[in-house]
Amino acid sequence: MATSNAILTVANLTDPATGKLNREVYEALVRREAMRTFGSCAPRYIRQASKLYRDHVAMQVTAWRQRSGLTVETTFVSAFGIHADGVRRSAF
Repeated sequence: MATSNAILTVANLTDPATGKLNREVYEALVRREAMRTFGSCAPRYIRQASKLYRDHVAMQVTAWRQRSGLTVETTFVSAFGIHADGVRRSAF
């Protein structure tokens, strides 16, 4: 299905009703970014351009879950913390 340029925005990466990734918008944004930045849609440029939108998707899904009252699991990893027996800091 062809998508128009009017809906190709970062705000439309997730479906507001379900919180799922809108795959068509994601693919179109990634292809447009690859063409804009690298001038090609070769697989390596697609992979590089997709890295720009991964964080946006994760943040939007997390925000949707919070607005919907669902649980959000986050992990905080710090190099500075309380020493615990049996935990090696180099295990990160």
